[in-house]
Amino acid sequence: MNSSALVNKKALLLEAGAIHLLNPDLSALAERPSAGPDAGLKGLYLGFGRHRVRMTVAQNPSETPFQLKRGGDGYCVMRGESTFLRNVTVETPFLHSPNQAFINLASPCIFNCKFCATPKLKIRFTLSPRKVLTLIRSAMRRGGVEAVALTSGVIGSEKQTIRLMVDAVRLIREELGHQIPVGVEPYVTRKSYVEKLYSVGADEMKVNVESFDREIIKVICSDIDYDKVVSALEYSVDVFGRNRVCSNVLIGLGESDDTVLNGLKWMAERGVVANLRPLLINPLRRQDLAEATQGRAARPSAARMLKLALSHRSILEKQGLKTSMFKTMCHKCTGCEITPQQDV
Repeated sequence: MNSSALVNKKALLLEAGAIHLLNPDLSALAERPSAGPDAGLKGLYLGFGRHRVRMTVAQNPSETPFQLKRGGDGYCVMRGESTFLRNVTVETPFLHSPNQAFINLASPCIFNCKFCATPKLKIRFTLSPRKVLTLIRSAMRRGGVEAVALTSGVIGSEKQTIRLMVDAVRLIREELGHQIPVGVEPYVTRKSYVEKLYSVGADEMKVNVESFDREIIKVICSDIDYDKVVSALEYSVDVFGRNRVCSNVLIGLGESDDTVLNGLKWMAERGVVANLRPLLINPLRRQDLAEATQGRAARPSAARMLKLALSHRSILEKQGLKTSMFKTMCHKCTGCEITPQQDV
């Protein structure tokens, strides 16, 4: 099967978002993240050709048209009675992501962004820098860890959370040197915090704007200081450099394609490589999202994801930017979206 056909299949899988396991024991291969829209939901990574996709595990077969089962020496994805994909591998993540230790430092979060399930989880934890290092060492002993990435809910205050992340990066560098790249994904509004994360050894930065539709931001992320986040994103390029800064842009909150594309151009012109993330509607947030968006929130179609990804590829190439240059975080993984220059 050629790459074009495979990426179309990846888009259809992303459109569904979930897969039912025909062999219940496959659930042991899934992991349950503690941060972001899919917090608390079991998910697994499927590999086929040069593509990777992360699917949440459907508890009920009626939730999705797709099923995963063993077939031959590997796995097959079924759609109804038909085989949708053969020769599929199930990739076991080290810590949330294949080939990468992607660690959430703390949960929950003082903010209440309507797409994010983290504040709704009952779990409460804060990892010390020493515990983070222990987790990384444990993953590295298994072999194959190529990167470290750190994210976090905002605990107490932005300052407190940045200090936790700074201390973790500093310890990683003190103990492991520069043998492994480190990416950081903080909520950040101050230039001094951007500088501090870079100074202790972070290689790549992710500052999430989530949407360029300000009316949507007002109702979805009403607690964040949006203008300062955008300013910190732009300043991060001055500190980390072009093609070393990224940002999530959610698709499916009711925004127009023009708004998305104009935002992608704005980012690319400044050296930022966006992640075009299809909206995942967590059951813990379904009602909140429906009320905030007046029913407009929906998982984007395969056709829309492919169209935007192809346009994004052209935007990036015009600015000389490459998703494949990232060594950490989501551009390295590619599981949750159609990634320009890697999938299409």
